[in-house]
Amino acid sequence: MELAGKRLGKFSLQTRRAFVGCALAPCIVTVANYYLGWGLFGRSERWLIAASFVVLFLVMRYLGPTVQELREYRDKKRSAASPRS
Repeated sequence: MELAGKRLGKFSLQTRRAFVGCALAPCIVTVANYYLGWGLFGRSERWLIAASFVVLFLVMRYLGPTVQELREYRDKKRSAASPRS
């Protein structure tokens, strides 16, 4: 899925963050279901927790932002916020 060190697609940083956020939502729901005893998924709670974290890992690996992208974004913000003399 990753060719020559590139991730899937040419998405912006905000889009990549949105992908990770969408993958994080099922993790939160399945873990809350397990610990709060909601019983939404019946007896397959633990398998769903594991599956949701596998999906989260894959999304972060192939669609999530890289550390370099995050650093560039933060450096750009810092340089724009600092007054130039």
